[in-house]
Order: sequence, then structure tokens, then C-alpha cells
Amino acid sequence: MAAGQLAVWAALDDAGRTVGTVGLAFPHPGKPNSPHRAEPVKLMVRRDARGQGIGRGLLADAEEAAAAAGITLLHLDTETDSPAEHLYRSAGWTRAGVIPDHALDPTGVLRPTTLYYKHVHAAAG
Repeated sequence: MAAGQLAVWAALDDAGRTVGTVGLAFPHPGKPNSPHRAEPVKLMVRRDARGQGIGRGLLADAEEAAAAAGITLLHLDTETDSPAEHLYRSAGWTRAGVIPDHALDPTGVLRPTTLYYKHVHAAAG
């Protein structure tokens, strides 16, 4: 965060408790082929707060910040068949494919991961 390569947002409930978070990983300055792309990371919403638009709002915040920073392409991965896939598709993200056995679930079982991307419009400046 201090180096400007990660921005983080948190959603709070009325009591001031964190109910959701998302990060946006900006391109590493040493990678000259990627200054146009970034990755939303760790979009998480507490189970008891889901279905209220919190994830959608956090995702929109990350997309808007990316565009304001001149980013034109976002990419992410999520567990295949997870509820997050519906969120990404309904928010205009495009499914790019699946990588089998990409990540361990909380019980240690290998699960496939689905890749998504979305073009955003860089803010005029």
C-alpha cells in the first residue's frame, strides 16, 4: 500500500464493523508490458452481510479507481462454481477460461479457478 501498488477498500456496517473488503493490485513499475492492467484481489463479504450489494459496491469502487488511475484492463480469478462467479458475470466481466487444480480450498482440496477480465475506460485527464 505504501508503495502505491495496492489500494484497499472496506465496507462498514452501521455499527462500524467491517463487513467486506477488496484490494486493487496495480502493475509493478518494473513490468513495462503491463502499465494498463490491474487486478482486483480478495473481494470478500461476510456471509451474514451477503445479498445486500456490498460486494457489487466494492467491485465498482475498485473499477472506478482503476479507471481514474488510467488502467484500461482488469483481470481476476475466482473459485469455479463459487457465488462470486455470478457477481462478476452480472457486473459485466467476461469469462476467459478455467485452470484445473489451481487453488486449495479451506479443506485442502484442489479446486479449479475461473479467470475473468473487464475493459474499463480510463478517466479523461
